[in-house]
Amino acid sequence: RGMTRIAALLFGIAVAITAGCSNDVELPTPYHLDYLEQPTNVDAVQDGDAVRVSWDLASTANVAGFVVSFTDSSGYVETRFVDDPAAVAYEETSLDLSQAAVYLVQVWAVDERDFFGPPSAVDSLAVR
Repeated sequence: RGMTRIAALLFGIAVAITAGCSNDVELPTPYHLDYLEQPTNVDAVQDGDAVRVSWDLASTANVAGFVVSFTDSSGYVETRFVDDPAAVAYEETSLDLSQAAVYLVQVWAVDERDFFGPPSAVDSLAVR
């Protein structure tokens, strides 16, 4: 009789834990879908000691700025914030533009809460 009570108690605890840890929760509305546009036509070009990155954006609704990322061949990522919702270009002068360097460049639109929209397609820049 004592083992039955212990088994029932353990079963009750297991049910309570399972119910409390259920994955059946209602997710919030996916407000972020189509909330920020994806930058397109990203183009990174070396101009002397600078890299000029340009992009297009179909709509600037909800945009507070942009994040431009530069990933070198070792995987090291440098990001820059462009604090202008109407920007369509950014010029970077602090990258290592030594011979044979390669950078992968991406752009994201960002809202005032630092929520990132979808990333642009990657553009590559081979330093000449």
